[in-house]
Amino acid sequence: MAELEELAETEVQGEETLAALAGHAAVVECQAAADLLTAFAQENPGNEAAQDWAFVAAERVSECALAVVDGYEDVAAEYARAAKGERAAVALGRLDDAGPMTPQRLAALDAETLELLRWYAHPWPVRWLWPPERDTFGRPIRPYVINLFHGPGGWSVGIRDVLGADVDMVGVDLDPGAVATATAAGFEVICASVTDLDPESPGLRHVTGAILSPPCQPFSPAGLRRGRYAAAIDLVITVIRYAGAAAGFLALVHADGADAGFAPRSGDSWEEVREHLQDLEDPRAGLMAEVVIFPLAMLSRGGSIQWVAVEQSSALPQQIEDALFAEFRQAGWRTVEAVTLDAVDYGAASHRKRRFMTAFRTSAPLVDIRPSAPFPQTTFAECVGWPAGRMVNTRGQRGINPATGRPKGGNSFSADKPSPCITATAYGWKDEETGERIGQANIARLVGFPGTFPWQHVGRGEGIRNKAQQAADAVCPMVAAAVIGRVLNQQWEDKAREYVKELYPGAVEAVAVDPRVWRRAVQEALFHT
Repeated sequence: MAELEELAETEVQGEETLAALAGHAAVVECQAAADLLTAFAQENPGNEAAQDWAFVAAERVSECALAVVDGYEDVAAEYARAAKGERAAVALGRLDDAGPMTPQRLAALDAETLELLRWYAHPWPVRWLWPPERDTFGRPIRPYVINLFHGPGGWSVGIRDVLGADVDMVGVDLDPGAVATATAAGFEVICASVTDLDPESPGLRHVTGAILSPPCQPFSPAGLRRGRYAAAIDLVITVIRYAGAAAGFLALVHADGADAGFAPRSGDSWEEVREHLQDLEDPRAGLMAEVVIFPLAMLSRGGSIQWVAVEQSSALPQQIEDALFAEFRQAGWRTVEAVTLDAVDYGAASHRKRRFMTAFRTSAPLVDIRPSAPFPQTTFAECVGWPAGRMVNTRGQRGINPATGRPKGGNSFSADKPSPCITATAYGWKDEETGERIGQANIARLVGFPGTFPWQHVGRGEGIRNKAQQAADAVCPMVAAAVIGRVLNQQWEDKAREYVKELYPGAVEAVAVDPRVWRRAVQEALFHT
């Protein structure tokens, strides 16, 4: 009898607690989800899953209220977030039942539903909650692509303006200046840190491609190269393996060596996986882990991702590349490739060697990434409109070393050949005799952007160095067209040649050679399949 009385008293107290907290935002959200899911269960009496959802939602209301009473507001907020997500999922499912989503249908949604779905998809566009329209062969007409570490738009210019591929692409970058530049150029870019984003966001479910260009300074000779320290390499590799386990792609084998499928997901959140990288001397080196975090997390949620393309310094440690490819292979991706490309071999007026890695869930595409014959060669002088015979002084604004009395770094090179790799100091490059500087428009053209590209700066002053840095960090658009042309199995070479012809009207046509001789000369045996 005493136990029954105690139980009754507990239930009364619980009801009183709920009544007292009925106006609390988190409890209100949980109650709204419980009401919705209860109604859904009643509409679908034979659906056991719906009955379970309703029961769990009702229990969550009480748990949320108790969390508030105990002062755990963060826990209550998590309950509310889960409840809101379920409301959004139900709304999305009901809209799916009405047929394909069109822009007209989306625009006609009531304000409350639209706001809920925007929250659900955030920071990705709400349109991505639905699959793209498909052609008669079932292929996406405008496939969704994420472009992480977007920068000013080297990849995007290559895809849109060189290759002419019709993709629905959204970028992410932390630098507001780069985001402003990309936006001014007509690209859709979110200003945020990639590591702050949830790779399992519902907004990524129908994305088929991912492009990533993590910062190269930790590995490049131009930086401090702290990403090449043995301890840093080991830590990055360890986190790459944690990512595969967290996504549920840790392969198991039976005692006889037969495939035993995958182990259950480790249970580590993506925040917990990324936390290990905080011990790096240069945290940017750890961003290489995002190469597997995003695609494998998206896949674990039932996503549609099919390919990944990555750009990085040609000095990326081989151990990190091998670890990335091992995780893709373990997760069942059929093709992985890596090659080092120089922008000058694709018509650019400046050298830029970068490592490009691609992974496909299918067999390798048929389109070749290498040009069939040499591109026209454009010299620095031809690009910037100087006469032949000049020398370029790269010391610029480096100042004088008080210990030696000489300029700090820098040197000179002949303007009658393609430029060395463009760096942030290119804004100070000048004619050695006349002092004539090249300006941002020519810096842009040297790396493959149109001279009219709308470089932007956010902050004080004109941002001359900031704009030069943006150009220095960008992927050469012609190389981007070749890489993505292969990824999408689209012919890119003729389009890239036409783009180069318009970019450098004074380019010298390459001497005709037997394509077979050219192919043998440029093959470097750098593909890993």
